[in-house]
Amino acid sequence: MTAVTVTVLLLVIGGFVGVAIVLQLKEQARIEKLRKIASINNQIRQVRRYLDDLPPQYQPKDMRLWLFSRMVTLYDELIQFEPNSALQRRKSHLEQEMTEFQSSKQKRRAKPINDELLIMELKRLLESFHFFIKQSVKEKTLNSDTGARYEGLLLFYKYKLNADFHAYLGRQAFLTGKMDAALSSYKEALSQLAPVKDNPETLSSIKQLEGIIDEIEKELDAKREAEETTVEDEESSINDEWDKFMDDATFKEKKHF
Repeated sequence: MTAVTVTVLLLVIGGFVGVAIVLQLKEQARIEKLRKIASINNQIRQVRRYLDDLPPQYQPKDMRLWLFSRMVTLYDELIQFEPNSALQRRKSHLEQEMTEFQSSKQKRRAKPINDELLIMELKRLLESFHFFIKQSVKEKTLNSDTGARYEGLLLFYKYKLNADFHAYLGRQAFLTGKMDAALSSYKEALSQLAPVKDNPETLSSIKQLEGIIDEIEKELDAKREAEETTVEDEESSINDEWDKFMDDATFKEKKHF
């Protein structure tokens, strides 16, 4: 085998190896692209779930606006990999939804926390959101000060969930006239906030519950006083009747003799 032949063979082999390497790199790039697309889509679904499933009372306006903006950014990243009209429309609809929410002056209606299974589901969602916030701070898509404030809010919401549930039970008992049960439920709601009583966000909730408890206790005291007065009046009436009976009997006895 001549030197020329060897050289040609080496070039051919090198060419095949080079083509194989290029194809492998292209395949790796394709797989990496698909992985990033899947990751972004997962994040979009995740943020959408936070927007849709977290009750309004656990989602302040600035937090909700941040979630909207985060989702818009994710769509921008996705469009870089998959530029198409469908994604552009979704992004436009999302931006419109964000603008309408930002300009709206109407307060969003709180969702009743009336079921223990709902509490379990929301706790899992809050834990997931907490992790998402920590990751966002780490990735610098959320500044550390705002992230720390949101983490404090989520800690408060974790306990407020249980407090809201017992407050709901208290209100239902109050509306049906079961004042003792209502008082017990509202006191339990207050006790649920004890672990976060030093949290600035907790103060207004504690004052509200204390005010309700105070009103119910006053009403119960007034009811007891009224009942005691009624009993005293009944006893007094019975005594008056007895005294009258005795006077009549004595009078008749004297008259007889």
